[in-house]
Amino acid sequence: QVPTPNNGQRHGREVHNSSISIAGRRGYHYHYHASHRIMSKFLACSKKNMLLIIQLIMGATFMLVAIPSIQKNFHPTFDSPHQLQQQHHPKLLYTAEMAAKAVEPTVWTCGKKGDRQKGDDAIDPITNQRPFFAFVHVYKTGGTTVRKFFKEYATICKKSLAIVVHCDHSTAEKCKLISSVNAPQNIERVNSTILHDHYDMLGGHFSFGMADDIFPTAAATPNNDSGNATSTPQVRHMVFLRQPITKFVSHVLYQQKQGNQNKTDTLEETVEDIKKRVRNFREDGEYIGSLKFPQAPLMFKHLLTQEQKKQSENQEQTLEELVALKTQLAIDNLMQYNAIVGITEMVPQSIEIFEHALGQIVTSASKKEKVQNFFSRYTDEDEPRKENGSSRGSISTGSVLKELNKDDEFMAIFREFVKYEQRIVDFAMDMHQKQYEAVKKGHFERYVESSDGSRASVGM
Repeated sequence: QVPTPNNGQRHGREVHNSSISIAGRRGYHYHYHASHRIMSKFLACSKKNMLLIIQLIMGATFMLVAIPSIQKNFHPTFDSPHQLQQQHHPKLLYTAEMAAKAVEPTVWTCGKKGDRQKGDDAIDPITNQRPFFAFVHVYKTGGTTVRKFFKEYATICKKSLAIVVHCDHSTAEKCKLISSVNAPQNIERVNSTILHDHYDMLGGHFSFGMADDIFPTAAATPNNDSGNATSTPQVRHMVFLRQPITKFVSHVLYQQKQGNQNKTDTLEETVEDIKKRVRNFREDGEYIGSLKFPQAPLMFKHLLTQEQKKQSENQEQTLEELVALKTQLAIDNLMQYNAIVGITEMVPQSIEIFEHALGQIVTSASKKEKVQNFFSRYTDEDEPRKENGSSRGSISTGSVLKELNKDDEFMAIFREFVKYEQRIVDFAMDMHQKQYEAVKKGHFERYVESSDGSRASVGM
């Protein structure tokens, strides 16, 4: 008979044996004077049974240790959508210090006529710096307006601007030049060398990282302090982003206007067409970021580097995991490049950020007035703005959104459809707001050159 444990009194020696624990008897205390017959029976346990128990223990240990390792190696190494939501919160990641660095004025001269056309060195004659601005035009974010802004700015300040399309998104090779300001007019396609030698600004449908190839010795982050200012350019990335629901509606209207998608004749037909599209996409498990052009406006095409696109496509993953991965890569790039962020719904505030970051020095009082008038046309809240090019008569992006918002059940589906792109825009909005706050706190002095060659400071 097995003696029961005596927890109240502990006299004599306790006998411990790991095999007893395996048998489920852990915690029992056996008195030294226990029955000799019981001890003999315990010791008589066959070697075969003991080996079997040991094998079972080893097998269970292997299962506990090896299977998770196998599972980890089988699945993609990136975070799950749930982990991404928990670990990456924009307001915790992007700081006021980073925002101030992003919008720190580059400071270059708003030059005299013919400066760049004469083949003068790209080094600014007053600041002794070599700035370069790269505007990444994401589809349906008001980029046409921003292109116009840069063209006017380049004309006024005599900066050289290249507007390009059809680029090899990994490099600047073979980009088609569709327009330029203050640069050779006989160039149809550009490459890294041409952009390096002849241009101060680049805009168009290209990817983050392409400007790195133009200036391979420079970091892609703004205001690089690691090199000599006369040889290391300060590559500044600028981008506009837009609320994804609005952008998708605008895209559909634009594609219909261009004849690339079936055109609807009335507002009601357009609303029902968009509802049908989104519902069908979600039934197939699609998100806006998983679709191909022209089904949806592209964002990842421009916010991811070519290498990142290749790496993400090579992963074994579900469709949602792929979109979640690309979403995080896009957010990482906005951070890494510390891009100057404009928001389509906030154009005046965005241009005010751009104006501060450009930080030009004017060379005369008349030039100062001309520059101020130019910026005020974009920053004036009351200034009338051109209706979005997607509108078709009475069918506009705003009128379609107004009707869609009446259907709560559909809007829940719509928000799910764009939720990953929304995370990018939410992050960009946080960057934008912090950058705007940094502009309002900052102070920069421009200089006006007088007739005797001296310079007087003009605060802004």
